[in-house]
Amino acid sequence: MLINTIILFLRDALPVFVISTILISLLQQQGIKQLWYFLAACSSVILSLFLLTAIDDISHTFDSTGREWLYACFYIVCYFITLLLLTQLPVVQGHLSMRRHFVILLCASSLMVIVMTLNSANFLIYITGFWYQNNASNVLVAGVILGVGICASIAVLLYFLMTFIERYCRIICQILLIFFSAGLLMKATNLLIQIDVLSSERFLWDSNHLIIENSELGQLLTVFVGYDATPTMLQFSLYLSAILIAFSLMLSRAIFSKPSPTITLSKEAA
Repeated sequence: MLINTIILFLRDALPVFVISTILISLLQQQGIKQLWYFLAACSSVILSLFLLTAIDDISHTFDSTGREWLYACFYIVCYFITLLLLTQLPVVQGHLSMRRHFVILLCASSLMVIVMTLNSANFLIYITGFWYQNNASNVLVAGVILGVGICASIAVLLYFLMTFIERYCRIICQILLIFFSAGLLMKATNLLIQIDVLSSERFLWDSNHLIIENSELGQLLTVFVGYDATPTMLQFSLYLSAILIAFSLMLSRAIFSKPSPTITLSKEAA
């Protein structure tokens, strides 16, 4: 029970800590205060409670595949929100226009709300399911305390690591955001494979003998880079395409956002 609770935190709670850290750091670079985060977190708590009460009804829709469809669609939406956010971030830190400022806030808040709502609902389902088991409450409380401590420690280390690397690579937050969103896309494909929407063809490889996907390290890699121990060819292609598209947008934004050189004439030449 204790190990299962910790792994649950790494699977469902750690993504919330990681995306929070990345987005807070990313928006701090643009001089945007953190009020948006508290509003998004409050909205996510309300929505996750609503989703918890409605999840049974949702699960029974679409031939009992409603939950998988809901989560997969929202994970895909998160990826496209990430693409929109990347197109709005300025190449050089400076004054943001009102329109760009609004779009960045909207994208970050939407991404935060979706990830936190879905993952919080998963976590609450587990908690409510095991809380009333005999002799399970004490172990569950200990697991929750350890899980929160581990996730918070990883988030703090990630924040200071990004702050350090930012001196040498200013786009470190954007790179981590790209891999995180590509990982959400991998989760969506796994859900669609479970309900036979995508083909569950032969796996390209099985790396469980190196890193078990459901282990602590496997869950950690899943959160940061979308690790999958048994990907299909379609999943691998979509994952690479998602990363390449996002990096292409970053590169094109850097190229086309460069100011054109201005030619100044002296008074004598004029």
